[in-house]
Amino acid sequence: MTGGADSPGYSSPTTIRRRSVAAVVVGLVGSVALVAVGSYWSAQATGRFLVGVGVMLAVEVLIVRRTIEVTHRRAGPQRLTLATVVTIHRGVVLAVLAGVLALENPTGTLVWAPGVLFALAASLDAVDGAVARATDAVTELGDRLDVELDALTVLAGATAAVVAGSAPIAFLAVGLARYCFVVGTWLRRRRGLPVAPLPPSQGRRLLGAAAMVAICLALLPVPGPRPSWYLTTAVMVPFLLNFGRDWLAVSRYPS
Repeated sequence: MTGGADSPGYSSPTTIRRRSVAAVVVGLVGSVALVAVGSYWSAQATGRFLVGVGVMLAVEVLIVRRTIEVTHRRAGPQRLTLATVVTIHRGVVLAVLAGVLALENPTGTLVWAPGVLFALAASLDAVDGAVARATDAVTELGDRLDVELDALTVLAGATAAVVAGSAPIAFLAVGLARYCFVVGTWLRRRRGLPVAPLPPSQGRRLLGAAAMVAICLALLPVPGPRPSWYLTTAVMVPFLLNFGRDWLAVSRYPS
């Protein structure tokens, strides 16, 4: 990407951070209002909901800030595009999901909320990409935030599925795989070892989509814990094998 700090359409990291946080806060207020309207929660339940939202939001703000700073250092000034705002609002949906998951034994229509919110967060992954292409506004910042929100979405969903008993505890490895991969490559660079570029793979995208579908079903009341347990296990095995293959590729094995 080219263009100096004063190029039209580009913003400083501070400006982007402020706008990004503002977008998250505005979207969060609206989302929390929609979830809370018509719900007759006790003060204790409301407190748990807000704690879950607050913890996830704090994590996301740190991710957004860090991603903006890293992108600015490596790729220069960036635009805050409509597609990037859509990506950020995926984090808003995840924050509301965290709040709902913090509730104990939700009843009524709320039992559908985790699966529906996860499906919405996962669906927005396709929306932000389509918006970026339609508006000719693909940026390095948008790409990096998209990857970070993808990883956080899978981690949150996998954790929720395991806690609900709809996935084996080993399924947590699906949510942690990307973070382990990043830490592993960072450690190799610190040790002066080679890290090869990750080769393109259509299978990687298909397995990611399969993991999203399996998690979504695991968070819904149907098909139920037992079928979901088998489904998440069936998806987990090829997903982790593919990550292992990717690790061998970037580690240049066999040498």
